[in-house]
Amino acid sequence: MFNSKGLIALVLLCVSNSVIAIEHPAFMPVKKLFAAMSAFDGKAMKATSTKDFQLLEHGEDWTMQMLIDAVQPKGKPYERRNFFQQIKAVENGNSVWISYWNKAEFNDEKGRGTVVWLESAVMVKEKDGWKVQMLHSTRLGKDRHPQGINWVEYK
Repeated sequence: MFNSKGLIALVLLCVSNSVIAIEHPAFMPVKKLFAAMSAFDGKAMKATSTKDFQLLEHGEDWTMQMLIDAVQPKGKPYERRNFFQQIKAVENGNSVWISYWNKAEFNDEKGRGTVVWLESAVMVKEKDGWKVQMLHSTRLGKDRHPQGINWVEYK
């Protein structure tokens, strides 16, 4: 049986482990990548990733340039808001893999829309910090959107 100090230590350990996974610093370049996508800023997008960046986007193999081209407005600019909920982060030396839910809310001349993805990222630590080396993205149909997610917006 735990005494009160042992119980408090156990609770703090559990809470701190959850916070560490949610707040892992290697996740910040992912958030910055999506913020740069919303700003249509290809230079900022490139700054978040390694030179050999790879995106596995819904069954296709993309480069960073393909991603930059894909997010550019094809007419009037659109608004994109990004929301995340990290699932898990596992660090191994100078690399981390992170799984997370990603939601984007779009507003353009056609109206409003929401897209949700289940994604994972491989991050590597370079001399100037964490960089995205690989993203794997699976777009989810509306019937498969996760329930009970505490979406956190990143601007």
